[in-house]
Amino acid sequence: MRTVRTGAKGWVPGAGAKGVVPTVRYSEEVLARVRNPQRVGTLNGAGVGTGEVGTLDEGTVVRIQVRTSGERIAEARFRVFGCSAAIASASLVAEWLEGTPIVEAGQLTPERVVQKLGLPAERHHVARMAVQAGVKALEDIRLRGFAVSAEQAEK
Repeated sequence: MRTVRTGAKGWVPGAGAKGVVPTVRYSEEVLARVRNPQRVGTLNGAGVGTGEVGTLDEGTVVRIQVRTSGERIAEARFRVFGCSAAIASASLVAEWLEGTPIVEAGQLTPERVVQKLGLPAERHHVARMAVQAGVKALEDIRLRGFAVSAEQAEK
């Protein structure tokens, strides 16, 4: 793992008595996804579902969009305002969703994201946010009538 500075030089509010900047250790998997992000962007047009979690006031916003084609997720894209772990988590969720059958897409868990990325405990919440955004995108697709329900898929 590599140590990455998460704050600016000098004194940072809440950094401690000596103004020490807190650091977080990220895995090479996280750093690779931040350095060369895949599936970044937005989707427009018919058949697109959007899920968004978080607020700017909270410090992290994760948006995942999916487009379906038949019974599969044809495309997945993400946008993030947040830390490196949030970017990597959303990237991984978008990667896992793309090409997945709709009925299987809801099986993605934050624990799988944390394990794959090797996220430190203080960043587990961003994995949960990325998965929640993906779930909300799938719910949005279903509400708009673009997805095949589990009952329809079994027929």
